[in-house]
Amino acid sequence: MATTKKEDDQNAALLYCIPAILATLVFSLYHFSKLKKHYMAGANARRVFDIGAQGAELAASGFFGLACYMVGVWLYWLTPLSLVVTLPLGVFLLNWAGKAQAYAFLGVIVDYDQGLVFFPPNTESLDIVDRLMVIPMIKQMTAMDSVPLASIERITRQAGKRVLLHGEFGSRHITFTDKLKRDECLHLLMAGNSRRRTLMQELE
Repeated sequence: MATTKKEDDQNAALLYCIPAILATLVFSLYHFSKLKKHYMAGANARRVFDIGAQGAELAASGFFGLACYMVGVWLYWLTPLSLVVTLPLGVFLLNWAGKAQAYAFLGVIVDYDQGLVFFPPNTESLDIVDRLMVIPMIKQMTAMDSVPLASIERITRQAGKRVLLHGEFGSRHITFTDKLKRDECLHLLMAGNSRRRTLMQELE
């Protein structure tokens, strides 16, 4: 009997999760469609997506949205009146989770028409205060960094499947988990511009 009750509770919890998962998926597809129109509008825009590199962001945003949703369900069980607050707040948080997943799924965009490369922001740009406040870190999950292609003076290919960009803007890095995706990104960065760049390679 105890086992049956436990299984019933698990099934009930799973059923409560399904609406949150579906809502996040809908929001994610909606935001990705908007981002794709914005960043991939040009005929000469190229996209490089590495599921391994962006997997952590996808999982984190999904878990965050699901956790907030389950807190809302729990509050509703305690008092149905909480629905007045938890429903709009839950929609807002699930929308944010979907938006964060859409940004993570976007990957790296090299747009030759605009002369820019777009990529996920580097967390190293945040100082200790930003990390303690958390909000700047959360904002980074729904943002893209960009660097002018013409400003890239040197590119370093690291053994850890990381591409480092150096130039007037300072230094930025783009991380991959697949060497093929890394090299695809390198090819796009080196092509399509008359300015000569130096490609430096560290040991594999």
